Amino acid sequence: MKKKHVLIVGAIIMLGGFGFVGYQINENRREEARMAEEQREIEEAYRWLHYAVGILGTGGTGSWDFVNPSILERSSVYRPFGSFSGEPNDHGIFWWQYLILRMYYHRGYTYLSYEMLIDYFSEEFESDGTRRLYNNGRHPEIEAFVVWMREGLRSEQNGEFDRYWESLDRIRNIYTVNHRDQGFRSQLFYQLSPQMFDALARAEADPDYVLDLTSLQEQGY
Repeated sequence: MKKKHVLIVGAIIMLGGFGFVGYQINENRREEARMAEEQREIEEAYRWLHYAVGILGTGGTGSWDFVNPSILERSSVYRPFGSFSGEPNDHGIFWWQYLILRMYYHRGYTYLSYEMLIDYFSEEFESDGTRRLYNNGRHPEIEAFVVWMREGLRSEQNGEFDRYWESLDRIRNIYTVNHRDQGFRSQLFYQLSPQMFDALARAEADPDYVLDLTSLQEQGY
């Protein structure tokens, strides 16, 4: 009788052990699935951020190859600002990123400065050690911009930004023709200063704005 009791207790212990092992296996699988999903969300957040600020394309064109595995892999981790954008222009700015922010503002959205964007990219992690993601609730101005870009696919996917900067370039060309006799010197569009881009963006948004690129050029801008 005692032997039978020992066997029963042993069987119970064994079954309990199997149950515990099974529970641990399931818990480990759930944890692995949770971590995999968290990693997927991090990678997707980086991809949309990089798409929004146009640092994935050659020369800062803002293009994003949604299929190319190499580009997707590089875009899924933290990248410093301008890491895929070639060199800044003679005034130290990446013209594509600068103008997309002007387009964002002059289409009726919140002002997001170029400097604020650069500052956001200056750190991979927050002060408390958590990863700095645009949608972590701490950067609403960056998140709003990324969502705007993402929802409209305003890069090369629909050509909206191309139409925008080409419109600014037409305004500049007209100004150049009309003011050449006053000493205004033509420059390559992508080499313009932030001040000139600002003025062109205002002229595009407001037909009553008096454009004066000559004064800016005389001031060294």
